[in-house]
Amino acid sequence: MTEEQSIMEKLFKVLDEKTKSLHEENGQSLVENLGLAMEFVYTQDRELLEQATLQDRRKAFQFAYLSLLQEEQVQANHQITPDSIGLILGFLVQRFMSNYDEMHVVDLASGAGHLSASVHEVLTDTTLMHHLVEVDPVLSRVSVHLANFLEIPFDVYPQDAINPLPFEEADVVISDLPIGYYPVDERSEQMKLGFKKGHSFSHYLLIEQAIQTLKPAGYAFLVVPSQIFEGHNVKQLQNYIATETEMQAFLHLPKTLFKNEQARKSLLILQKKKANVTRPVEVLLANIPDFKNPQQFKGFMQELNEWMGQNHS
Repeated sequence: MTEEQSIMEKLFKVLDEKTKSLHEENGQSLVENLGLAMEFVYTQDRELLEQATLQDRRKAFQFAYLSLLQEEQVQANHQITPDSIGLILGFLVQRFMSNYDEMHVVDLASGAGHLSASVHEVLTDTTLMHHLVEVDPVLSRVSVHLANFLEIPFDVYPQDAINPLPFEEADVVISDLPIGYYPVDERSEQMKLGFKKGHSFSHYLLIEQAIQTLKPAGYAFLVVPSQIFEGHNVKQLQNYIATETEMQAFLHLPKTLFKNEQARKSLLILQKKKANVTRPVEVLLANIPDFKNPQQFKGFMQELNEWMGQNHS
């Protein structure tokens, strides 16, 4: 067993055991107690924490979260974004934003903060200001504890991500969009992607919120259902995207990451229009191959590089 593995495993074990013992003491959910366990390590077990790299820490958190999911039923939107998705998304942010030394990155419906943490891990040469917006009070607290545990700065806003947001324009918006209906019709009626009748799709409204939050010519990197451009209200979405953005890419994530085709997700990359700056591009449509297949992945990289050369030279 390598030294590096053992630190990550030690850290995971401490988090896992502490989460469970706190849960027995206070009866709060395991997710909530994982936050408290990270805080415990951060304040009481500095020696172990300081031996761990950022990647060790993030992986220990990820494994601890996955471990508690086996014991506690959580709703679908409480699942964390797998690091394979977070790392590829981070890599794409890096490719599109390569001329930025610092960036304001907003994560809408940020959950426990794992997507932001994975992106941070990739963008080591860029100063990132993270703004996380999460309505669930338990998850927003966990993301504050995660930021301390990783020792990276997150500003966490515990609010509904579809309500007006309290910060300046972002360079980048990332989001693993929660799928479903948004119950607050008064709010969705104010929005271009709200439906005239019945509840609107929260994932549509979050796409609009992402574009609203960006500064002109900024980019949104969104994890969306692969079938997002099928079904009833799709014209409304397509018109919005065509009017407000230059669509850049629609990339299907590897099949192997999902239970079935229905559950499959893709990465939608949009650039907010800016007069005399943004221009239409040939949208990059591709399948991201399984990361375990280096040969195919190299092919995808080549395709991406050629597309970047033609469209963003």
